[in-house]
Amino acid sequence: MNKALLSVIAASLILASGNDVNANPTNNTAKAKQSKGLSTAVKWTQQSQEFTLLTHYLYRQATQALREKTLPTTPWLVIMDVDETLLNNSDYNKRLDLSNGNYTNESWRSWVHEENASAIPGAIEFVNTVFELGGQLALVTNRNQQDDAYTWRNLTNVGFGINSTNTCLVGKRAQDKAAIDNKQIINDKDLRRNAFVSGNASLCWTHKSSVKQRWNQPFTLVFQVGDNIEDIAKTTQKNTDMNSLLKRQGKDILILPNAMYGSWSH
Repeated sequence: MNKALLSVIAASLILASGNDVNANPTNNTAKAKQSKGLSTAVKWTQQSQEFTLLTHYLYRQATQALREKTLPTTPWLVIMDVDETLLNNSDYNKRLDLSNGNYTNESWRSWVHEENASAIPGAIEFVNTVFELGGQLALVTNRNQQDDAYTWRNLTNVGFGINSTNTCLVGKRAQDKAAIDNKQIINDKDLRRNAFVSGNASLCWTHKSSVKQRWNQPFTLVFQVGDNIEDIAKTTQKNTDMNSLLKRQGKDILILPNAMYGSWSH
């Protein structure tokens, strides 16, 4: 092979190599990873009739149970999660799927700030029933406390009739996890739940003296609602007593379906 031909081949290889680098910003020899499309979990949540049927049905069962209860004459409370309980964040998970991305604190916070989550089917009607029957609502969410204002606006924008007299929203703080002692505080929502039941919910509407006292009084806990086992007081994936939870489901607790994420995936 003559020198001229070798020079042409070498130049071609260099050019081809340069084009590959430009096409693959990671500079890996493998081709850039392509999106695999929507996960089955996101498809089921967004496209299936079953998801809507199940959440409506479960909320109707809980609503009926609430109406049939002999409710306290003293202040009573329903404690609810927010994500996949009141708000549907499947568009965030869809975004991750289509970009072949993974959850990050930054991308999640950006999503929260967009205030674009929709209402879980059946949730608004259940919340309205709590208020109609004279109860108050504590929203104990693992969204960061600094983002409570964004979460509140998202909830009101999609139709939840919440206000400072009927609802208190408390996001996650560093001390919630640090307080876990595996005795009284079993999961990272227990500290906040205990504050409501004991009458020490000092984080509720601190800037509104007219309603602050309404929240700083002991409550009877009537219902707990979430999409995760840890939305139930003193419960984790490891210590779950399934027989006990089965007897309570739809009566004083309600667990909704969420196939996209949860403590089960950790």
